[in-house]
Amino acid sequence: MLLDYHMHTRLTDGTMEPADYARVAIARGLDEICCTDHAPLGNRETDWTLTSANLATYVDWVQAAQRQFPRLPIKLGLEVDYFPGREDWIRELVGLYPWDFILGSVHFIGDFPVDRSAADWKDQNIDERWHQYFQLWEHAARTRLFDSLAHPDLPKKFGLRPATFDYRPALRAVQVAGGAIEVSTAGLRKPCREIYPTEEFLRLARQFDIPITFGSDAHIPDDTGANFDKAVTLARRCGYDKLCRFTQRRRELVPLG
Repeated sequence: MLLDYHMHTRLTDGTMEPADYARVAIARGLDEICCTDHAPLGNRETDWTLTSANLATYVDWVQAAQRQFPRLPIKLGLEVDYFPGREDWIRELVGLYPWDFILGSVHFIGDFPVDRSAADWKDQNIDERWHQYFQLWEHAARTRLFDSLAHPDLPKKFGLRPATFDYRPALRAVQVAGGAIEVSTAGLRKPCREIYPTEEFLRLARQFDIPITFGSDAHIPDDTGANFDKAVTLARRCGYDKLCRFTQRRRELVPLG
């Protein structure tokens, strides 16, 4: 099966509506999709997240797409940014609607934007920033608030990475928490030109017996399921033959591809 569990609408930093992504998913032979717009942050409003005011609109859009395309399972999800100390807000958010899937992510190290621009990385200590990022990613895993963690090695987006890095502590945290990680084809459309995560990371994840989800991180409908053939090849090469699907936060393993 091919399941795309990461996409964004025009209510956040994406374009169009869930129905538009569903049309492309059907045309490309996907078996299921999950809409995962950026969740409200709770303590401030931004131009790239949902707000408390339009969260209900987002849910209505997904439910309307479900009715419009009954033969394509369309799951209701959110991508939720992890900020230390905001765990109670995430728990409140998760209780508001019957979500199928909660995708966790780290886009900020304090006020530092990990993936906004290569210019932000100028004069940064690459090793230190990677360490800080994975500390947060590890903490996010330990909260057990998320079903899967998105684009694991996001700091490589602009091609900046340490000569070596030990991913095992972060993966051990995911394993202990019983979580999953995302294999994201978005990286192929970024300057790094590489799937998130790197093959080294994914091979280690398989050794830790950590299951995976697939995501395109589509911000336009045409990116739905983009390059999933490459993701399948990578996952199989790393020893995977199953994907996760979620219904009402319950995980099920299904055949890959």
